[in-house]
Amino acid sequence: MHLYPNSRKKWFMHYWAMWCSLILMMTGCSDRQIFDETGLATVVGYDLLKDKNIRATIVMPSINPEAKEKIQVISAVGETSKGIRDRTNLQSDKRILGGQIRVALYNEHFARNGIGSIIDTLYRDSSLSSRVYLCVYDGDTYDLLTYPYKEEGNIGIYMYRMIEQNIKGEKIPSSTMHEFFRAYYDSGIDPIMPYITRKGDELMIKGVALFRGDRYVGWISPKEAFLIKLIHGKFKIGSYDTSVPAQIFGQTPKDPSNKKEKVQLVFDTISSVSKIKLEQASPPHFNVHVRLRARILEMTLPLKLEDPKMMKIMERALEQEIEQELQKVIKKLQSIDVDPAGFGIVYRANQRGMSKMSINEWRKMFKEAQFTFHVKATIIRNGVMD
Repeated sequence: MHLYPNSRKKWFMHYWAMWCSLILMMTGCSDRQIFDETGLATVVGYDLLKDKNIRATIVMPSINPEAKEKIQVISAVGETSKGIRDRTNLQSDKRILGGQIRVALYNEHFARNGIGSIIDTLYRDSSLSSRVYLCVYDGDTYDLLTYPYKEEGNIGIYMYRMIEQNIKGEKIPSSTMHEFFRAYYDSGIDPIMPYITRKGDELMIKGVALFRGDRYVGWISPKEAFLIKLIHGKFKIGSYDTSVPAQIFGQTPKDPSNKKEKVQLVFDTISSVSKIKLEQASPPHFNVHVRLRARILEMTLPLKLEDPKMMKIMERALEQEIEQELQKVIKKLQSIDVDPAGFGIVYRANQRGMSKMSINEWRKMFKEAQFTFHVKATIIRNGVMD
């Protein structure tokens, strides 16, 4: 058959289009087949058992439309994460992949005994993102992940969103796998993680877990974690509530017999900057200056916010409250012997010859360190009154 140049070109383009379509169809079928044969875990929990073995529990979404349950939960026991992974695959009709894991949980007992090695195993897994959130749970993670929740659906995705929105809202500090190891290997700061609890169907972030190295040693409330973030001076949003005596505003308490009646104040849209200065090397003495702006959102006593004098009283009350609370949380950290605020980094950067300071050297100095806090607050008039 003889083809003219234009006809030959059209015939070639038509042939090429058919060939590309065939390749795409084959590729699409191949991808679907692979997807159907794999299970994508979204959360993994680790428990340390009495015999020192490790129990891992994973949650995967169910892609079978005929399945009654939205998720599939598999648990296995072993001495190593590799052995556990092999055992979980023996229980599944799909090859389990960890590339979609968003949260890794460790029960409190496990965390107290040290979890550095098992986190390191996850960190070295090239299929996992270094942005996996790490958390401590106050019970057995097996019980948490196998509980028949009514509303949450995929508990792994629910936990991920719960943690992420609280981090974005500046309620708790972020603690991804990468951030944990960055603090773990630094000799001037200690790692932290969200501390999770459950009551019935409800999950909640109880506070922030504190680590000395890779061992869990205690926890602080979200309000105390807020204060630590203030020291870093990286706040752009967030909220803070406090109470002050009604008498400082020259107001009569609702209950005249109660002279200590408090006025509840709620602030939000907080932004802050801070500066930490090492005033003395031995024993260490830090001056911490914090400047913050906050909007008054709510108060339980009607006050004339148009009066500049009233605003100054409120600003001073907020400054004194935060300075006192900062001292309390620092003393608590010193008693637990942890430094999640990173004062050791500041000390090392400002003291000659301490670039190779060990974490144990800093812990001894941190216990004896003194702190002076200077808070300057500016309040924006807004919000509601009760």
